Amino acid sequence: MIILWIIAVVLLALSLWIILGNLWITFGGFFFKKKKPESLLPFVGGIAGAVGLLLLPISQTRHFWWVPLVIDLGCGPMLVAVLIDQVKKSFTVSDAVTQRRPDET
Repeated sequence: MIILWIIAVVLLALSLWIILGNLWITFGGFFFKKKKPESLLPFVGGIAGAVGLLLLPISQTRHFWWVPLVIDLGCGPMLVAVLIDQVKKSFTVSDAVTQRRPDET
């Protein structure tokens, strides 16, 4: 039981550190006008937090395994942004193909 507590706390601490780092990178880029804010460890903070919550020997915490995945900007929100970007690109490519003139073949 003690081993589960130790592993869960270490994973949750690592998750918190990475999630705060991703927030700092993202919002620091907005405030300090850096070129392009990027997460150095995408998905790691959210996954470590989810596993830490699942391993925590408190049964009520298992219902919230998804929260670190949503909070970590390098995980859930980044995945949604990439999906939206890919959908936009697919629509612009299909629009460009359908609007081509017949003499351009």
